[in-house]
Amino acid sequence: MHTWTDFLFLRHGQTDWNLEGRFQGLADTPLNATGLAQAANAAEILANHPVDRIVSSPLIRALKTAAVVSERIGVPIDIDTGLSERGFGSLEGQVVRDVKREIGISPNVPMAAHLPPDAEQWPDTVARTEAAIGAWLTSRPTERILFVAHHGLFAALTEILVGGRREGENGKPYAFNRDGTAWSVAEPD
Repeated sequence: MHTWTDFLFLRHGQTDWNLEGRFQGLADTPLNATGLAQAANAAEILANHPVDRIVSSPLIRALKTAAVVSERIGVPIDIDTGLSERGFGSLEGQVVRDVKREIGISPNVPMAAHLPPDAEQWPDTVARTEAAIGAWLTSRPTERILFVAHHGLFAALTEILVGGRREGENGKPYAFNRDGTAWSVAEPD
């Protein structure tokens, strides 16, 4: 079981592609007005919690979210390409519900088993997430780290640590806390 220290995770604020239900992946889409407001709200919440370091995905939607938080709490940003969203290959930019309809799966069925060969497959996303997050937490065990990244990484972390994938909302911070060998994830007050 992971003996990492407790940490915080913030999924980037909303983009127009989130709103439209598109596969974003590695496409570098900016925050929309709602996303900027979500980042500001997250910064206010996080101002009430100790953060020693912010580590962000290099994609602009995450980096801008991290910058809003950084400006509010006065903590600089480190960038880690290992925190990038999973690539969806030829599906990027397409509307998820349309793709599901075209391949004949219902809207509530996850796409993981139906991704094209040029997409990053789920086991690879999980392994990359574990390696990137683990490297930071292992090398800085006394720091409270805020990771600013993407839905795929949040889902991977919840699968790794709490035993099942959870959906992380745009612009909402989450606290990952360890009690002995058990992990929990919750929204910080």
